[in-house]
Amino acid sequence: MKKIKLVAAAISLCMAASLFAGCNNTTDESAEVSRIGGGQTKISVDASGSGNQNANVFNFKYKGYDMAPGNEIGPYLEVLGEPLEDPKPSRGCGGQGLFTTYKYSDFYVQTYIEEGTDRELIYSIVITGSLIDFGGVHVGDTLDTAKQVYGTPTVDEEDNITYISGDIILFFATDGMNTIAEIQYRDDSVI
Repeated sequence: MKKIKLVAAAISLCMAASLFAGCNNTTDESAEVSRIGGGQTKISVDASGSGNQNANVFNFKYKGYDMAPGNEIGPYLEVLGEPLEDPKPSRGCGGQGLFTTYKYSDFYVQTYIEEGTDRELIYSIVITGSLIDFGGVHVGDTLDTAKQVYGTPTVDEEDNITYISGDIILFFATDGMNTIAEIQYRDDSVI
């Protein structure tokens, strides 16, 4: 139980620290959405079009719509459907900005209000279940699987790996035992 609490704390700290990260690179990817048994949706992002493994801009396509951090959430709300919980705005780390989390089965979308406007932009898309993948990498796979798909990570730590392309981040967090517990896709420039 103590190990689970430590892993949860580590993931939370990584998410908080991610608010302050960033770099420069570029690329392109695509994604596919398909229905599988029980009315569930599987989302796949294809990384095969990238020449440099760290030059990826990860495009997330959901029900035919390109969805990416930095985009306004408004056009996607109808496509995403009703969230599992009523989204409630809250202050970010250190009181920075107003963030809202829209929770869905197997993933959630975090948004923020752009400074000086009333535009609600996507900060991150976080995959928490095994039905949604990025380029064939699922929650439940190992970090070695992610490395086989994406190549050498920009940051390779014991319990997580990060790929950075400009301000775009693809972060694989583990349960502390090399099994991927969460996949984060975010744009750190939007904060």
